[in-house]
Amino acid sequence: MTGIGMRRGIVCCCALLLILCLTTATSAMPKISVYPSSIKASPGENFTIEIRIDPNGAEIYAVQYDLYFNPDILKAISQSQGTFLSQDGANTYLARNEINNTIGKIEYGESRIGVENGVKEAGVISYISFEVIGTGTSGLKLSNVILSDPNVTSIEATIGSGKVNVSAPATPATTTPSPAPSPTPTYTDITVEEAHEMYEENPTQITFLDVRTEEEYNAEHILDAVNIPLSALEERIGELDATKKIIVYSQSGKISRDACKILAENGFLAYNMLGGLDAWRLKYPELLYKPPTPSPSLLSPALSPASTPTTTPSSPLLSPTPSAAATSPIPATTTTPSPHTPQQGWKRIPGFEVAIAVVSLALSYMRRKRRM
Repeated sequence: MTGIGMRRGIVCCCALLLILCLTTATSAMPKISVYPSSIKASPGENFTIEIRIDPNGAEIYAVQYDLYFNPDILKAISQSQGTFLSQDGANTYLARNEINNTIGKIEYGESRIGVENGVKEAGVISYISFEVIGTGTSGLKLSNVILSDPNVTSIEATIGSGKVNVSAPATPATTTPSPAPSPTPTYTDITVEEAHEMYEENPTQITFLDVRTEEEYNAEHILDAVNIPLSALEERIGELDATKKIIVYSQSGKISRDACKILAENGFLAYNMLGGLDAWRLKYPELLYKPPTPSPSLLSPALSPASTPTTTPSSPLLSPTPSAAATSPIPATTTTPSPHTPQQGWKRIPGFEVAIAVVSLALSYMRRKRRM
């Protein structure tokens, strides 16, 4: 019993050490976060958030992120640089600073220049100002985050997103109480990273729904995704399994929000994948289906011997196939020639067929003379 007890004690100690190591490793990772993480606002109000970075001992040289929000509730007004990367007086290069209020997306990218070292002190990388234009809850979701060191090596980081709660203004009291409005069915905004994690954890309970056109779906889509165009969703909604979580995506994340509203109204547990297929392609290109590319021989037939190209081909895929012997060190495979196509290159020399015929006649005449 003593031996068994000792073994159990050793196992428990090892487990505790493992948990401690994992906790320490996680806490030592750099962190990028939205501050404040929770905001209460009213329609018409303006507010500003900070994107903060704590290196936690790492040396940060460049930063990139996307931030998603609900464009029905918030309107981004501006995004300005912070001093995180220039805290020691170094110059920086602003590679990207874009706002798209149509799909609710903000992009940012900044790097130090002219120095070899990064920064290790916490600070603010950027400031973002919003105007409240609707009511409800909007996430402030960080995605596609890349922190890199002076060697241009990506550094893993923890991410802290935020949210904004916007309440409708209070209505003045009346003598006749009005009926309480029914709650609006809701859906959840998620980043592509969160969508991927949900699928990895429980793939049998997840359905990816592509609401683009059939042509767009056939050109490229997430593996195993179901295609129901937005225009046909209401009439074909019965094709979906209501017991599963539906992750909805479009090309950039705009129309998928409309699809989520329809699904939520019909009792589905819907998730809007922010950034759509464009964002998914950046993170998980290996999980996309694309039709096979036709080979060059299918795109353009080979030139016949008699044809003469009049233009210089700009691409080997779109131009006639050149002679293998002239352009490639790899020996060409032998093919069966057409009855109307000369097999040897020398037979294409102008006048050579006539010379062969004359020589053949002369040899035939000499043979006959010998017999005589």
